[in-house]
Amino acid sequence: MNTGNYVRGTLQFTLFNIPVAIHPFSWLILALLGLSFGNGGEGSLQSTLIFIVVGMLTILAHEFGHALVGRAYTRVTPYIEIGGMGGVTHHPVGMPNRKSQFMMVLAGPMASFVLGLVFALLMGILVGNLRSGFYCYLCEPLDFIFTIRMPEDVGESIVQAIQNGKLTLAGLRFFLISFVICFWWTVFNLLPIFPMDGGQLLLTASKQPRFTAIVGLVLSSLLALYFVSGGSIFMTLLMGYFAWINWKILTYKER
Repeated sequence: MNTGNYVRGTLQFTLFNIPVAIHPFSWLILALLGLSFGNGGEGSLQSTLIFIVVGMLTILAHEFGHALVGRAYTRVTPYIEIGGMGGVTHHPVGMPNRKSQFMMVLAGPMASFVLGLVFALLMGILVGNLRSGFYCYLCEPLDFIFTIRMPEDVGESIVQAIQNGKLTLAGLRFFLISFVICFWWTVFNLLPIFPMDGGQLLLTASKQPRFTAIVGLVLSSLLALYFVSGGSIFMTLLMGYFAWINWKILTYKER
């Protein structure tokens, strides 16, 4: 990568022989999201810092999923840029066919999901009950929607691990935040809204740009209304931005 192409403060490194650039603005976005996530309650600063770390790890895992699968299909090395609200994997050449394009796109969210499973395994090992880590990974995020009763053995294992010093409260907070990020970011990113991965998967499968744009416009507009009713300004703006992108695709006319 040419360092002259990036603003000062951009972190650059190579992993798995794939160049990576992390723009400084991406850390600010994660911090703002983390502050919103913490809601200013007890442990808010700690939660924000954890959110930044886990958020960046999740984005990197996501983009490396795209990059590694893309390189396997094309035999050409891509490069990754992390900036703003996410990342982009730049492939110098296109995928050879529709199947490879679909698998390359799908690899991103699946990598995020696998990262969550790794965290769940690590928590289970620390707690001494593998079931506890995987239960929390699959059920903790859903507690935002459903009231899920934790099995007694899972709860007891976590309490005992904290009492015995095998797991700190900060460590538990790290795992729970990582489960929410890895789960919800994967689910959200798979919604059929272009340019998210779900929208790109729909476009690849259907080969119908207008149909993909209509689905993205309708769904992002409905979600914007939902989020504005709930007072979530950031998500409302994000969904509004996606709705605008899909509207522009629908109204685009070749000159």
